[in-house]
Amino acid sequence: MSEHHPIEDELTAYIDGELSELDLQRVKAAIAADPKLAALEALLRSTITAVEALPSPQPSQALRRAVLNGLDAPASFRERLQQWFRPSRLMPAVGLAAVAALVAVIAQQGRQAGPLHEAEEEQLYVAQNLDVLEDLELAGLESAEDLEVIAQLDSLEATP
Repeated sequence: MSEHHPIEDELTAYIDGELSELDLQRVKAAIAADPKLAALEALLRSTITAVEALPSPQPSQALRRAVLNGLDAPASFRERLQQWFRPSRLMPAVGLAAVAALVAVIAQQGRQAGPLHEAEEEQLYVAQNLDVLEDLELAGLESAEDLEVIAQLDSLEATP
């Protein structure tokens, strides 16, 4: 198993001139001290030079013509219809339709509930004012007159 030198990871950046001055000096010193690292650096440089010397691929005239003709050709009705019914476009629309249907069902059920009966209205009033009613019981109020006195306490306070 070969030993991995920590500087090997930085050799490509060293060759490309992407290291800071401090890292550059550190890599140069490591290359000068280790002949295997120097050989690896020389191999990387020759590989990069060989790759850069390769001719760039050029598409044939037939391929260029086919691509340009494909760009200019109008899409058929069937192709345009298929683009609209792709899952990436169809799924959000189906999701929105499902949410709208759910809202409509919930709204319809709310309308069918009907008005509250008198007993239900009283229970709702008690539930909304439960803390006030419990406080009145703790104060020892026994009649409606006591409740009126409590309601008028603000006006009964003495002013200096």
